[in-house]
Amino acid sequence: MTVDAIVLDIDGVLIDVHDSYRRAVVESVEQVYGTTVSKSAIQPFKNASGFNNDWELTHAIALYVLARNEGLELDIPSFTNEVAIVGGGRQGARTVVADSLDPAARERVLTAWDPERLTTVFQQLYLGSELYEQLHDATATLDTTGFIHDEPVLLEPSTRDRLDDWELGVFTGRPGAEATIALDRVGLEIAKERCYTMDSPTPGKPAPDALCEIAASMARCETVAFVGDTLDDIETAHNANETDDDHTYVPVGVETGGLNGEEGRQLLADAGAKIVVESINELPVALT
Repeated sequence: MTVDAIVLDIDGVLIDVHDSYRRAVVESVEQVYGTTVSKSAIQPFKNASGFNNDWELTHAIALYVLARNEGLELDIPSFTNEVAIVGGGRQGARTVVADSLDPAARERVLTAWDPERLTTVFQQLYLGSELYEQLHDATATLDTTGFIHDEPVLLEPSTRDRLDDWELGVFTGRPGAEATIALDRVGLEIAKERCYTMDSPTPGKPAPDALCEIAASMARCETVAFVGDTLDDIETAHNANETDDDHTYVPVGVETGGLNGEEGRQLLADAGAKIVVESINELPVALT
């Protein structure tokens, strides 16, 4: 398949985040509430849509844990299925909790729920005390080394060199500073106007705005491959096709995130991925 440009997600595509971001999700809830879920619970939440932002994913999982303590009887697959039905994301999780508990229990859950504290703990666990203080201009309350140092690079140098054959962009749910750290680590230089992060004014995935703006910034670009590891990434490309008549967007799924093996490949294909590769290192061959 011939494409003119490639837009990349970072987490699960360029960087392995199983022992960093995903670890921070479950350990932040444990740190704040004394109980949590396993890392395997994260993927069903991701599949429910609307959880491109790992802070909001952490908030939703905390809601689930608190609700279970108040008698919520839904297991994680059932809960996340209900979340998907009502629109996904943190608001979807809040709606399901509110609809599933009696008023008194619901009030206790929402009183205990502290998204701001969860985010602060998450950032300290992920970045480590020193980097947290540098990036957030705040005093760390935890003495941590940071899971960010446990992120294997997935992009091989030879693949990075081959990606120079295309115009490149990035669309990620990472905050800007953390995206810069990741891109420096993998050795990719992306023009500022083609790098969209959590800090960008456009909405996050699966909204297509950022992807369309990246394509518009590229000269002589007609066909864009958007490479991601989640169902939201695939949906983003399809939403871009529905929104933008000037470009064609090709959704590409990679199996180095949480969707892998036969089941993962099938989920990506069912969501509309035109190409599914085992890793980013297969992409140049798949696109030529």
